[in-house]
Amino acid sequence: MKKYYVQIWLILIFLVKVNAQDVATKNLDFIIVIDDNIAIGSISSLNIELDSEKSKKQVTVSYYPGNLSLSSLDYNTLLSDSIKTIFLNFNYYEYSNQNQEIYNYEIELKKEWLKDYFNILRIYNLKKKKYKGKYRPISVGKNYNYEITSPSHSFKLIEQK
Repeated sequence: MKKYYVQIWLILIFLVKVNAQDVATKNLDFIIVIDDNIAIGSISSLNIELDSEKSKKQVTVSYYPGNLSLSSLDYNTLLSDSIKTIFLNFNYYEYSNQNQEIYNYEIELKKEWLKDYFNILRIYNLKKKKYKGKYRPISVGKNYNYEITSPSHSFKLIEQK
């Protein structure tokens, strides 16, 4: 009988440990700057899309200025060899003259960047007069451009006209 209780106790400890690993969170130091302003409370529908040769997976993430959070399990999946491309997707809300504008952004990320101490993502909306004649869109149908800075990597997709 005692042996039976010990086995149940060990199974319960194992289940609690496995469950705790699933809910563990990975916090990345990440700042999103849009049109020279740190995005505060204006971002929604934030997710990371992971593409492998076999499938696509969407990972829910949360963001507040300076922090991008996802589960440790998803973070490890993101860094695995099977993942070929990573996209950060979100909507950005901007208000001017009692009008609301919604901009959809899809930013390709590299695994190396997400291993770094911090990242600063700067997005330039080419609908704005300030950037319109200065930069080219990242691709057809996307009216923005971006750059990422970190301690060991800098990536600028920006092309001046």
